[in-house]
Amino acid sequence: MPSSIENINRSLALETLLSEYKELYGLAQLRLLALDRRIPIVGGLLTAFLSSVPVLPGLSQILALMAVPISLIWLVRTTINHARSFEDAIRGVEHKEHQINKLLSEDLIGFQRTHPSRGNTVGGRTGSETVWAVMLASGLLLAMSLVMVLSMYAEHRMMILFYGGYILGIFTLLSRSLLGWQAYRYQTNAQSQ
Repeated sequence: MPSSIENINRSLALETLLSEYKELYGLAQLRLLALDRRIPIVGGLLTAFLSSVPVLPGLSQILALMAVPISLIWLVRTTINHARSFEDAIRGVEHKEHQINKLLSEDLIGFQRTHPSRGNTVGGRTGSETVWAVMLASGLLLAMSLVMVLSMYAEHRMMILFYGGYILGIFTLLSRSLLGWQAYRYQTNAQSQ
């Protein structure tokens, strides 16, 4: 039978683990909220901004046509970072579930460690759907930008070639970010040491 000191230590350990568990779930909710709301709103704003390019004066058109594609790098990387952080949070919750169950010598909690999509995609279903949606929207915005340049500056071949290379460079950076996201794997402190 455990002594009263062992019971106090066990109680303190459980309280600490549950506190960390709650904080990790709070972090997961924050990342999920960012993936669900903030990222699509920014994508919508970029689309609206690009749509207004034809009514801008000449130099402003060119600046806007340069700004929108490069801002997609920020949008995609931010989305991927939120998806990875969401993955880290839910894997942290899963780790706490293991620790709590081990401390109590009973299988009491296990939502994350038994979740059907666990480990299938980085950031779970929401992270995956959001990253792919942002990538698709970014590809469409890149194509729209290129079409706009082709239609508005058809007589400037060098500008079209330069802009085509610019769009290809942005697309390459976005693709590399996507590949990095797919290769990401959560590591606990013990795995990273």
